Amino acid sequence: MQKERLIYIDNLRLFLIILVILLHISIIYGGAGNYPIKETASDSISPIMLTFFNAICQSFFMSLFFLLSGYFIPSSYDRNGPKKFVKSRLIRLGIPLIIYTTLFKVILDYLMINFYEKTPLAFSQVIVNNLKNPGWVVGPLWFVEALLIFTFVYVLYRIFINKKIILFNNKFPSAKSIILIIPALAILTFIVRIFIPVGEEIHVFQLGHFVPYIFYFWIGIVSYRNNWLNTLSNNQSKFWKILAIIIIISLPFLLLLNSNTESFIGGFSPESFLFSLWESIACVSIMISLASIFKNRLDKQGKLLAWAAPNFYTAYIIHALVIIPIALIFMPIKFPTYVKFFIVSLIALPLCFIISSLIRKIPHAKRVLG
Repeated sequence: MQKERLIYIDNLRLFLIILVILLHISIIYGGAGNYPIKETASDSISPIMLTFFNAICQSFFMSLFFLLSGYFIPSSYDRNGPKKFVKSRLIRLGIPLIIYTTLFKVILDYLMINFYEKTPLAFSQVIVNNLKNPGWVVGPLWFVEALLIFTFVYVLYRIFINKKIILFNNKFPSAKSIILIIPALAILTFIVRIFIPVGEEIHVFQLGHFVPYIFYFWIGIVSYRNNWLNTLSNNQSKFWKILAIIIIISLPFLLLLNSNTESFIGGFSPESFLFSLWESIACVSIMISLASIFKNRLDKQGKLLAWAAPNFYTAYIIHALVIIPIALIFMPIKFPTYVKFFIVSLIALPLCFIISSLIRKIPHAKRVLG
């Protein structure tokens, strides 16, 4: 039973990593979002389609990452105790953060200065500039830093409170109980975005997204204690699959309410509240649907998946170092935007996992990377 559960969750995490990589490539080619490099689209349709893809992914995939991360934390803490658990988390999460903000940052700065900004600058000078002006730049590893903070909070909870939350024990929560949570999440998200719109960072965090991140991290912990994922039935998920399809189809109609997309991402506006509600519904419905699909249909691995799945974390850490050089190579080539998106994706995705596989063969690397 344990082995089967891990297989479908490994496959689900692999799928999420692929979405992360594709989302960042889509931002380069006109999709909504922030990324170090961007290219002007050759047409008006590609940015719309890529933004639609990004909005759907952003509504659920990082929340699902936090949920799955939270899901495995109690068992690891139970096995190791607080000291060993904290040490293992510092190794697995802290070391990649240090490597990214030092080595990776220098490499990316060199690439962007020389090949994106077209300002010739020796690699040694880039190193000197970074030593003179050090900064905490972690790129996509903001998730790793947030997870490290959430984990420390959990450790404090276990030390000082240590009360197991028993809800729907050995029974997946009913649709009614889940639906009651959605408005609360939407309202809290809306309130946060009045003051901190999506896209605005405090430290390295877009706090406009953090209401569901925090909530689903703790839901992951609670779901482990109450065995929710293993008790999710196909019949229970049917409602959520239908709702997920409806909510995805509704997105273009929602965006037609106002041509100014800024009104949807923050501030005190009806559009911001409706989008917060849309995201909250999309998040829970898509997450439950994917959990069901992977549990019932994708709980197995052939050779390719068995090879790729253990590399998901490394691929997440290094993917910017892969997709940015490839995008820079194709930047001067006059291909349509959608063609570039597909070509860069087809090259970058397998390359991320091939490089990750090689990195994990370095002695002691698996202690950090799994």
